[in-house]
Amino acid sequence: MPKIIDDTRTLRIEKIVQGGMGLAKDDGKTFFIYGALPDERIVARIYTKRKGVYFGETIDIIEPSPIRIEPKCEHFGECGGCTFQHIPYEKQLEFKRAIVDETLHRIGKFDNIEIEDIVPSPMQWGYRNKMEFAFGKNNDGVFVGLHRRGRFDQLLPVAKDCLLISDEMRNVVISIEEMARSEIPYDPKSGTGYLRFLTIRKSFAMNKLLVGITITRNIEPETFKFWFEELDRQFPELIAGGFITINLAGSSSCGEIIPLFGENEFIEKIGEKKFSVSADSFFQTNPLGAEKLYSVVKNFAEPRGDEKLWDLYCGTGTIGIYLRDSVASVLGIESNEKSIDDARKNAELNEMELETKRNEIVLPSDGKVHFISGDVKKILWEFQQRNFEPPDIITIDPPRAGLSKKVVARIAHFAPKRIVYVSCNPVTLARDGALFGENGFKLVRVRPVDMFPQTYHIESVALFEKYRPT
Repeated sequence: MPKIIDDTRTLRIEKIVQGGMGLAKDDGKTFFIYGALPDERIVARIYTKRKGVYFGETIDIIEPSPIRIEPKCEHFGECGGCTFQHIPYEKQLEFKRAIVDETLHRIGKFDNIEIEDIVPSPMQWGYRNKMEFAFGKNNDGVFVGLHRRGRFDQLLPVAKDCLLISDEMRNVVISIEEMARSEIPYDPKSGTGYLRFLTIRKSFAMNKLLVGITITRNIEPETFKFWFEELDRQFPELIAGGFITINLAGSSSCGEIIPLFGENEFIEKIGEKKFSVSADSFFQTNPLGAEKLYSVVKNFAEPRGDEKLWDLYCGTGTIGIYLRDSVASVLGIESNEKSIDDARKNAELNEMELETKRNEIVLPSDGKVHFISGDVKKILWEFQQRNFEPPDIITIDPPRAGLSKKVVARIAHFAPKRIVYVSCNPVTLARDGALFGENGFKLVRVRPVDMFPQTYHIESVALFEKYRPT
């Protein structure tokens, strides 16, 4: 358990580290401080200790960094949504590239790899196509907000001011707050109330919104149908559909979905490829940035048109579908059955020929796309036992926790020409990269891609190739 501390300390910050915090060392101790920049001398409130490291937040700046700027959002520092608004965007990119570089060297021991220039996001603000807010209540009434940084028991009424979403999404938030005046937000402490989350999804390609309300018990749905009809009246041609989700525990926005208005989905695009996005589909949060990300994947994969591609942890099939025109066949594997259904739908939407043996453990014929629902580790073992022909290229977009040793070994067994790994966590990329090295693959290229401006989150694309004896 973390040790609770309430102390203040004056510190000199050395650098920004993973998680967006400033690193300081003093009196033989290591400190991670929110809101601090390199070379700043600050006063920090230290509030906890975990695994020998102290964590705190900046409460006063004695010597500010020359790069520090005024955040655009008045809630910055309190709200848990952003961590880098006090840093110019060009410097955000520099810090993110440096974090990837340092992590790969420190954890993965990759001393001979040079991190390529980071790819910036096409949009620095308003880039999110999905946002999930929580309902709360204060002296001014019901509001829609986000959690206070580091406090999951406290909400801030920030949604209508959030700069990571578009003007249209903020306007919908304002209208929802007005309609929710007489409703009772759910209180996780007491278990009372019923109004829990507001989810808004945007299609950049269509300029349409899907709006969802999560409640904690069955309530007459006509109330919320009126909300969606009123939104449609206020914002003509904007609202694609509205739905409620019932989650009895109030723990998340997932649950039983009940469509109440309009369509259940809309179309989004990445490059020239179309994708169906529904209430509970997984889809890249920054669709314009996703095109940049997948362009790097394609560049690293170097498809020639006659190669077989396996896309592991394929989700709704976005990478495989994006690359389909450049390879002979695509096989996608994903544990979530709903995502596999969406992947098949997306392939059909792009007029791609699907393997007729739905979800069977077979390889697709040339010119076809096939998606299999199941555990990657088990399916690769099945492939291995049946001596399936190996692919030329494997793309991997694993969860944040990365890969297990067995999965790395089973991927390596098939000895593809190229492995392209998409990472949302430099730490697990470094660890998994070292495992690939132990299994005969060399890390050749790494390029970060900024999908989440104003935050510390970093995506990276890594290329591994089989060792070739000299």
